[in-house]
Amino acid sequence: MISITNLSKRYKAHTALDHVSLEVQQGIILGLLGPNGAGKTTLISILNGLIPYRDGDVSIFGLPLKENQKEIRRRSSFIPQAFAFYDNLTVLENLRFFAGIQRITGNTLQNTIDSAVSTNRLQTMLDRRAHSLSGGQKQRLNIAIGLLNDPEIIYFDEPTAGIDPELRNNILQSILSFKAAGKTIIYTSHYMQEIEQICDEAAIIHQGKIVCHKPLTDLLQQNDSQTTLESIYLSLTSGQDEQC
Repeated sequence: MISITNLSKRYKAHTALDHVSLEVQQGIILGLLGPNGAGKTTLISILNGLIPYRDGDVSIFGLPLKENQKEIRRRSSFIPQAFAFYDNLTVLENLRFFAGIQRITGNTLQNTIDSAVSTNRLQTMLDRRAHSLSGGQKQRLNIAIGLLNDPEIIYFDEPTAGIDPELRNNILQSILSFKAAGKTIIYTSHYMQEIEQICDEAAIIHQGKIVCHKPLTDLLQQNDSQTTLESIYLSLTSGQDEQC
């Protein structure tokens, strides 16, 4: 589904990604972990065609990224941590606007909006202006907009940051339902319990390098029963000698 080989990205003297290689299979949830500045945002931005790269190879859906960005974007969706909608538009107006940008029309338009609304439980707030929504409701609208193109791959950038535990659990359950529908998900988060709850695999990136990528069950089972993902993560990103 996603194949990355020796991908590097430099900003003048700073190396953001250092020969990153990563394979992501179809239909899984991959948790991408790393401290601030580790390269997570750069990696996801490259995969979504938001920033260019020169060194390395990336293919998605079996298509080379550089030559097929339009087709790959059509089949993917990036849901950023920052809300990407218009505060003064209603929920329904936002959905119609962003569907229009993607040239979704006719019966497909109504079916697409109905599905996004139902999945994110927005039925009772369609006429409310976005600025009046709570933080959790805004995040649900953010996700609904990201689902309008019925993507095969969804990139989530810390979607539960700053919302209460109940709404966080609702969003996590929605993400699990996307996986059940056959979608592939790349999920970044600083909440280790979330990664353990929903992810099939974990990839830890540190100083621009992938220092660990394994099925979550393998990663935890290779350590004693008291070891948590958080302790493994801390050992790999703090300069200690523990190996993945």
